[in-house]
Amino acid sequence: MKELTKQDVERIAEYNERKCSGVDIASETPTIAYMIRNSLYLNITNRCTNHCTFCPKFEELAVKGHELRLRHEPDYAEVIMAIDGLDESAVYDEVVFCGFGESLLRLDLVKEVAAELKRRGLKVRINTDGQANLVYGRNIFPELAGLIDTVSFSLNAADATTYQRLCNTPYGETGFDGVCDFIKEATRHIPLVIASVVTLPGLDVANVRMLALSLGATFRERPYAAVG
Repeated sequence: MKELTKQDVERIAEYNERKCSGVDIASETPTIAYMIRNSLYLNITNRCTNHCTFCPKFEELAVKGHELRLRHEPDYAEVIMAIDGLDESAVYDEVVFCGFGESLLRLDLVKEVAAELKRRGLKVRINTDGQANLVYGRNIFPELAGLIDTVSFSLNAADATTYQRLCNTPYGETGFDGVCDFIKEATRHIPLVIASVVTLPGLDVANVRMLALSLGATFRERPYAAVG
């Protein structure tokens, strides 16, 4: 049902066993590069632009049995070393910049690592909250063209008021407009642009879908998992 591999289930069970046994999970070596199904994920920052009400990181910084609480933000050499330290026989469908943080807050590192990944013939995706142009005060997509195959945006609302209530962006209503503009701009430079929504109770998902499609993006629903 969860589309997990046998290895994913084993890792999650081991993580939960350690946690239930009282092991201090947060003190363990953090994960920079990690596998879920056939994708490789890169965890390069725990900093976020938004403070989303539905984000599970406020319970724990772990996903599918991987501890993602970083003691420091890794540099290029550390990221490449983490990638190279994984199973050499593994075949990745894609490499995804996605941890418990906004990867584009480290734009220079993303570009440097993505260039190496493309040199290796790998597909590259970024998961983002879509605020980067507001952060940098410029359009960053020309810098990412040719390096990124897919960008997946957390759209999550069809209007600024709902977006602010759910995502707590520091940019106010400008934040929602910024995401919409960022999605439209992405379609000019990136082959595949996805706008996603977490299916929160009471949210009008159909309206979010219509907005995503009007912006030129592919639409995807992400199931909501209540915590606590």
